[in-house]
Amino acid sequence: MATNTALKVIKPTSPKILRTVFLYTGQGDSTIVAVPTGDGADDYEYILVDADLDKEEDEVNLIAMLKDLLGDEKLPKYFNTHPHKDHTGGIKEIYDEVGIIEVLHSNHRPTGEHAESFEELEYVLDKVGEENEFLLKGTNDLNKVRKHDDSELEKKIGLIDYQVFAPAEYVCEEIDEETEEVHYRRIHEQCAVFKFTYGGKSILFTGDANKAAWQDHITEYYADALKADVVNASHHGSRSTFKNGEDDEEPFKDHLDCIDADYLIVSAPKQKDSPHGHPHDDAMKIYKEYFAEESIYHLGENPCCVIVDIDANGNLSITEDNQLIAAYGKKSEEDEEKKSNNKQETNKRAAVLTELASNAKPWQRG
Repeated sequence: MATNTALKVIKPTSPKILRTVFLYTGQGDSTIVAVPTGDGADDYEYILVDADLDKEEDEVNLIAMLKDLLGDEKLPKYFNTHPHKDHTGGIKEIYDEVGIIEVLHSNHRPTGEHAESFEELEYVLDKVGEENEFLLKGTNDLNKVRKHDDSELEKKIGLIDYQVFAPAEYVCEEIDEETEEVHYRRIHEQCAVFKFTYGGKSILFTGDANKAAWQDHITEYYADALKADVVNASHHGSRSTFKNGEDDEEPFKDHLDCIDADYLIVSAPKQKDSPHGHPHDDAMKIYKEYFAEESIYHLGENPCCVIVDIDANGNLSITEDNQLIAAYGKKSEEDEEKKSNNKQETNKRAAVLTELASNAKPWQRG
């Protein structure tokens, strides 16, 4: 029987473990989270945070992985930080092939010529229905989201707590009033930022939140709540987290003081392979003021996924994983060619052996 790598790697073997797997998806972002829901070893549900399925080399094929992980079940929850294609890529296909029960998102809805970036997510939202759509908006309360009609709802997820820091309601309203072009340009200012907490330890998800989001809308209001143990670098390690451009001489770094994390995850390919030059050198220089070199996990440097485990007592471990890429990663053209050649060679040998066997004398046959 073939090994089910997704189940082996993603589902904890012990009960009451929060397992977060930062997946390598090239120039994109996607994380699968196993959330404990009870005392048993099988008491888990899964959350996919963002999705990217543009088939870059070594990128984890989310559909194949999710099918192995979930079997005949649907994905319980999909969190989307913002509707850019490197965070929603393939979500329509995931819905069609795997199924999704609930969607939680930032409610940024591009219009006009930019509406295409929202099409996949819009398709899924239409399919799950308003009763299974929830809006992520900044709040001082734990486990609070908004329903489709914008009314507040307490919504617990398993045994963890979560808090949404962005986008703020006033930011959403302000951006909704902008022209189509400005509305779309401010998408990273309306990015969902939230953290999951278990056993007193936290993981902060930042999407592509930019300098304006951190400086004007998040840090001042949630300075005492941002503390986390693990954080993923906003916008794939882009300088936009700290600066309004390469020449900005006043980078904003206060949010890193508040977050005060021990580990940084950078979801980006090698810089030379990124169409945007991610992660930016000046951004990484700032991060290295706050994180030890060995505590920075750049997923694309030597392509891998990163697993963070937190138990109910707050014990945290972090490890690199190569099994998911080996099982579900897209192979290079060179690898595919070798595989094809090997298959052809195997078929040739099999044909020769068959011919020899058929031509053999009766007493020569085994």
